[in-house]
Amino acid sequence: MAHNFQMSNIRVLGYLFPKIYRNLYQHIYVNRAGIEKLRKTMKETPVVLLPSHRSYNDFLLMSYILYHYNLPLPRIAAGADFMAMKFINNVLRWAGAFYIRRSFGSDKLYWAVFTEYVQRLMVNGEAPLEFFLEGTRSRTGKSLPPKLGLLSVVLEPFLKGKVSDISLIPIGVSYERILEETLYAREMLGIPKPKESTSGLIKARSIFEDDYGSIYINFGEPISIRSLCEGHVDRSAYSLAPRFLFSLTKSDQRFIFELAYTVLLEQQKTLVISPWVLIASLLLQSPGGIPLEYLCKRVEWLKDVFVNLGGNVKWPVTKSTLSVVKASLSVHHTAASVSKNNHVYINSASTWTAPGEAHPTVAMTKEEVMTIATTHILLGSYRNQLTPMLKQAAMIALTFAKQLTLNKDIMMSRYRFLVNLMSKEFIFHPRTLVQDFDAILRKLEASYYLVISDDNISLTTQGTTLMQFLQKMFHPFVLGYWFACQYILSLNPDEEISTTNSLARDIQDTVACRIAEGDLFEYDILSLNVLENAVKTCIQLGGLVNNNRNYSSAGHIAGEADNQWEASPGCQAVRNWLQNPIDIWCSMVRISP
Repeated sequence: MAHNFQMSNIRVLGYLFPKIYRNLYQHIYVNRAGIEKLRKTMKETPVVLLPSHRSYNDFLLMSYILYHYNLPLPRIAAGADFMAMKFINNVLRWAGAFYIRRSFGSDKLYWAVFTEYVQRLMVNGEAPLEFFLEGTRSRTGKSLPPKLGLLSVVLEPFLKGKVSDISLIPIGVSYERILEETLYAREMLGIPKPKESTSGLIKARSIFEDDYGSIYINFGEPISIRSLCEGHVDRSAYSLAPRFLFSLTKSDQRFIFELAYTVLLEQQKTLVISPWVLIASLLLQSPGGIPLEYLCKRVEWLKDVFVNLGGNVKWPVTKSTLSVVKASLSVHHTAASVSKNNHVYINSASTWTAPGEAHPTVAMTKEEVMTIATTHILLGSYRNQLTPMLKQAAMIALTFAKQLTLNKDIMMSRYRFLVNLMSKEFIFHPRTLVQDFDAILRKLEASYYLVISDDNISLTTQGTTLMQFLQKMFHPFVLGYWFACQYILSLNPDEEISTTNSLARDIQDTVACRIAEGDLFEYDILSLNVLENAVKTCIQLGGLVNNNRNYSSAGHIAGEADNQWEASPGCQAVRNWLQNPIDIWCSMVRISP
């Protein structure tokens, strides 16, 4: 488990990494102000670095940056999967990595050793601790729900008075192009992830022949646990408890749960998007291609919207929009290209039809559907980088549907439902729903997208344009959830499915058939991430209920412990609620519900 930090190894890596990164990336941008705040904080309290996790590259990137700025290098919590990589596992261990299991199960001895080891690192305070709050890499470009185990272990020394304070540092690591982008898209289609191995790493050396753009690293404001705990946590409750026992009160567990979401939301604020994210979002709404000149105008519009709503865009101010767009298309040449007539197309889209054109007369095979879907889902992973700043505005857009004016109470009721529905897709703070609702309304009103008069909220002309864009952008998620409900309600009573994952795969097969037959053109819905989240949400909202007894409803899922799940009226209610926006948007995507 333990690291074996060796400075000699760090010096070798410090020599090699600049050469490697120069071959892969154009630039690595770091906010110097964040670095200086981190330097000051390290002198005052134990520090925990919490970077976003989108690539294997994240592991040693922080170490490289801190080494460059002459700061103490972190001790990194890494998955035990890397122990299977001969030689590389030792290189990582010498660089400060220590390996932990993905799941501890009922192994109390391992839990005790792990807890003591991590807390000893925190109490000694010789170096910052680094781990990924999301637990694993996000394959979809969205933040994953936080894992609370390691965060709870890290905070216990403060709660029991072993340290006076702990500082959490949210860090946004944003890639213009992710090394594993194609692998991620295939994983979302159900192709298993290759196992970590040294031979696999050697075989992947062809990546050095391509251009992966730039990396943007943004260190957020330090979060003092002592300041956050004031008025919320009573540390005296632990004064008489044995210090060797790991135990947290229910109120402290709730505090840590809310803290994890606070950190993730702060982390999202530090993320920086590249122009390609804007381009990918617009291309997905124009699968039949888009004129380059018009694309540039739309990119400028979307950039302004994103910045107005609080997002960070890395935009070369000295270059024209046309040159920026062409440079981005050059980096992402595998996903999109410009034709001779100056139209931008998604690659592998030759079988698609532009809006208004006739449907294909020859049905595609499932393999052809999945091939096209790979590029589509790849683009979707970049589009999803817009969701942290746009998700609340999108929920407002979805409440409007096709209306131009809406009562505020009705909007709030719909907004609350949508947040609950999409809580597994996007990160919403569990305690600030009403405040977030009021804040986004004020922000949209200040940007002249909405007019609020008494209890009614109306769209302006530019607000209508924005709402239509957001409805189309989030439409695949809504449609995916609708398909999940539709499929669950269509199951025969005698059909049995072993896990929620297998149910998601069955729904995926159904969607693939609809696409192959020309009835559906939303490739995003093939993502297992969306479908699995939809099934879990059906369970969470009562659409699927656990039932170990005899049943007569539409289908059930037999879980690992012989649990049985059956469709309930809740599933019908969710499907019916989603039916209205589906009917409205059918004309946009040419689907036969």
